[in-house]
Amino acid sequence: DPRVGPLLQGVHRQYVGDQDFANNNGQEGIFTPEHLDQIADQSMPLCMRGLHKGVKQDHKLRHQGRQQYWLYLKGAGLSMEDSIRFFQAEFTKVMSGDQFNKEHMYNIRHAYGKEGKRTSYSPYSCMKIIMGPAPGQGEHHGCPYRHQSEQSISALFGSMNINGADREKIMVHVKKQAFQVACQRHFEVTHPNAHARGVSTDGVGNHPNAWTSASVEYHHGGDKAAASTDKLAGKGAADDAPAFDAGAQAVAAAGAANG
Repeated sequence: DPRVGPLLQGVHRQYVGDQDFANNNGQEGIFTPEHLDQIADQSMPLCMRGLHKGVKQDHKLRHQGRQQYWLYLKGAGLSMEDSIRFFQAEFTKVMSGDQFNKEHMYNIRHAYGKEGKRTSYSPYSCMKIIMGPAPGQGEHHGCPYRHQSEQSISALFGSMNINGADREKIMVHVKKQAFQVACQRHFEVTHPNAHARGVSTDGVGNHPNAWTSASVEYHHGGDKAAASTDKLAGKGAADDAPAFDAGAQAVAAAGAANG
């Protein structure tokens, strides 16, 4: 595959941060089944957003997709109990509860280090996802920048209201097959002035969990973390508005200004 060449040239720059996200050290309290739809739209990179949309659309994932998404959610802070609750609610729309228990319960527990060798597995890095198997029909795993056509990616950004100059900032790198740089640009156009706000973007474009961690910090971090967690938990809420609306409006406003 000619697209692999640029990846191999950049191996020395791949994510080597201290966090491997193996021990559920993400945004606990923010990542709950009730908020995953909102988080997917606001704080997931394309690869994980696609997996989430696949779950909601098909109520199932094939093996590669399950592994990629289970471990990502674990690293992001979704507890094992909540992971079971979320996937059971979705998968049992197309299978029985007994079938879910037999086919998936053990594997989710295994991913969290509660079965087998009791190893706490790390979420997939961008390089692992990019170099992994391409998705087939009905599959949602992989890296969209590598595994989908330029036209599909461009249309996807259009559906996310990323248009004009912002979309071109991303697509120019897709066309160069610089997949991870394209992912970084996606973060930048949806999180304007992140560095000025003190958000650490170390690992963005090299690890999906780093992308999400930086996004959550952007929208809910710093000295507002406790208040954001309370808001997500419904404490002191003035109404039933989605907890992520304020951040989404800020991104939308910035996008309109750039347009």
